[in-house]
Amino acid sequence: MTSLSNVVERLSRGLKRHPRTLLLWSDDAGGIKIGDEYLLVKVDGFAASRALYPWCSYRDFGFKAISSAISDIFTKGCKPYIYAVSIGVKPSSMEAVEELTRGVEDAVQLYGGYIENMDTNVGNDTWIDVFVLATCKATPIPRTARPGDFIVLPKAIGLSYVAYREFEKGSTPRYEEVQAFSCRPRAYAEVVDLIERNRICFRGSIDISDTVYEAFEAIAKINSVGIYMDLDIRRALNLTALSYADVEGVDPVDVFLKSSEELVPLLIVSNLYVQQVLEEMRSLGLSPTVVGIVTESREISWRGRVLQKTMWNYAKGRIL
Repeated sequence: MTSLSNVVERLSRGLKRHPRTLLLWSDDAGGIKIGDEYLLVKVDGFAASRALYPWCSYRDFGFKAISSAISDIFTKGCKPYIYAVSIGVKPSSMEAVEELTRGVEDAVQLYGGYIENMDTNVGNDTWIDVFVLATCKATPIPRTARPGDFIVLPKAIGLSYVAYREFEKGSTPRYEEVQAFSCRPRAYAEVVDLIERNRICFRGSIDISDTVYEAFEAIAKINSVGIYMDLDIRRALNLTALSYADVEGVDPVDVFLKSSEELVPLLIVSNLYVQQVLEEMRSLGLSPTVVGIVTESREISWRGRVLQKTMWNYAKGRIL
């Protein structure tokens, strides 16, 4: 069976792109330079049947949609400027339009920028599509990597795994921190100023919006490289996620690889600058962890163990 990603990749080869485009189709955003300005465009879409946990509200859904789109913006070192939003609801849920709009407003208030256009519709699902025009002080970071580069995670992750696993069990997370995070994940704005000041240090970047494994695989596939991890995975996990893994008897490696919708960037740093980047991140109060090194092997592995694919199956709405 042909996958959706393969269909999109094939179609993208024939699409007319700007002659001075700065990014590849695989970079998941478009970038161009006009005069002395760098502009980034990003579009993203979400269906409530796939992206809204039952313990979250439609207002949360609106917030989460904006956050997810903005995550790619921040990860490339840019800031949101203009938003356009399309909202669709079921005929039986017309009141959801107002709640979704409130959530969008909450997010725009947090991240900055202006809502300049909005559309509404009615269909068989509740959904929201988000378009963002962003500005960048430096060239947007692509999803580039070379052997010898280091992969840096700015903060511990794992709350998304706890939320997903409890959902799979038919339960509501008992940790309030997990409920709050899963309903309203925040895009990681803290990296933007860091990137602007140190753009030369960053070879590439990708945000954790699907699973961590999928982010690694995207980097590996695009650049024909591999990724090797040689760390105690527990160092990269949130304390609540670690506690959950211990209680539930879950392998911390699984928690790490299956974490998704964390909206945190994986920063690919040249080996010449990795210490400089780590020191500056710590000076900003961040807690960075080097989670991997780019290799020539084309394998994704941890301490000699080649890792199995751990990816979203969107047709089934599950991580497999």
